[in-house]
Formats: sequence, C-alpha cells, structure tokens
Amino acid sequence: MKTLSTASLVLLATLTLTLAGAAPAKAQAPEQNQPAASSDLQERWNALGPEQRLALKQKLEQFKALPAERRQQLRNRLKEFRALPSAEKQRLRKNYRAFQKLSSREQAVMLKRFDKWRQMPEKDRKRFRRQMRRLDRMDPAQRQRFQKKMRRWMKMSPQERETLRRRKRRPGR
Repeated sequence: MKTLSTASLVLLATLTLTLAGAAPAKAQAPEQNQPAASSDLQERWNALGPEQRLALKQKLEQFKALPAERRQQLRNRLKEFRALPSAEKQRLRKNYRAFQKLSSREQAVMLKRFDKWRQMPEKDRKRFRRQMRRLDRMDPAQRQRFQKKMRRWMKMSPQERETLRRRKRRPGR
C-alpha cells in the first residue's frame, strides 16, 4: 500500500474522523467519546459512490495502522482545524487542493520546506514574514532588483557571504 504524505494524512484524518460516525460499522466502530453520527454525516456518507466509499475505507485502514501517537497528533490537528474561522478553513482547503495538483517530487520539496519551517525558531519565522511583507510592498522594478541580488547571493560561497556580512556591519556604513 502506498505511503501517505503528511498532507494526505491530515486530509485523511479530517475525512475519516468527520465521516467515521457515518461509516458502516465494519469500517469503524464509533469510539465511546465520539458523538453519534448526525443525519448530515449519514447523508454525506450515502452521497458517496461505491468507489469513494471503498477508497475512504482503505484510507481508514491505513489510518488505523498508524502508531497511536501519530493518530492522536492527527486528531489534535483536526480539532485545531475545526476551531479555525471559516475563512481560514477555506484558505487551507484551497492550498491543499493546489498542493494535490503538484507532482510527487514537488510535494516532497514542499513538505521538506514545511518541516524546516516548523523547526525554525519563532523569532526567525517572524523575521521571515516581515521580509515577505516588505517584498510584497515592492514595485515590480524593486522586486526584480531584489531577486537579481538574491540569485547572486545564492551562488556565493559561505565565505563570500560572510565577507559581505562583515562589510555591512562595519561602523560608518
């Protein structure tokens, strides 16, 4: 069975936990602390085609096969997602659909970047966000000059970068 990406697991958790109460008993028995299935969920389950139900049941089995700690992480993320404002949920769904359209290689790159972002200290994330807002405010000519400098910067060796940093830190500049 294909290994699921982190983003797929989040969506899987969302779908399985949202539809779990509406799924047939053999797919998953509702947990004791789970609310009873609403008629809305039952209608949504019934609206699925046979292939969709089968795919969802298979994903549910994959979810069940995850370690308990991972399942709990996904449940927590789902709880956080449900608490978000509607506009934020829509934005996340839109981003997820865009992510699904990427090739598996592009998805892997994005997930690696996301993991790196999550490991970044909060102060670095804030600084990055400020820089992105500054970039967004630039006119096209300024942005083009900035991007040209960044391409040059990316081609520099670590020693060249450090030399440039030292020059900028000199007093009187």
